[in-house]
Amino acid sequence: MLDQLLRGLSFLALAAGSFFVFAMTVGMWRFPDAFTRLHAGTKGLTIGAGLIVLGAALAAPSVLFGLRIAVIFLFLMITNPIATQAIARANYRIDRSRRHLVLDEYQELRDARELSDSPGLSDSPEHCDSPEPHND
Repeated sequence: MLDQLLRGLSFLALAAGSFFVFAMTVGMWRFPDAFTRLHAGTKGLTIGAGLIVLGAALAAPSVLFGLRIAVIFLFLMITNPIATQAIARANYRIDRSRRHLVLDEYQELRDARELSDSPGLSDSPEHCDSPEPHND
């Protein structure tokens, strides 16, 4: 009886995770710019992969195997949002998608930095966080 319940819960988690991954795919295909596509990818992968990993853990043959799957889940939960934030920040800094934004919350900061001509970091690729000079 417990085995059938675990299999049923596993199936539901796998099906729900597959739905979120499918929704992520549709969102990445249909959304207009890089930032909304990254949003769809992050949410879809975090929730979808989390549910798929949960379904796999419920169907695991042993507790030790289920704990290994839980470690994979924790790794995904830590790395996926960090990687997405880094990609979004790099995309914002190189100004590819900035001109198409409806709302740019950092516009005032960029304008103030450009007006003051301070020697600090700017958002242009020539002044990114890398210590090496760019040879363009």
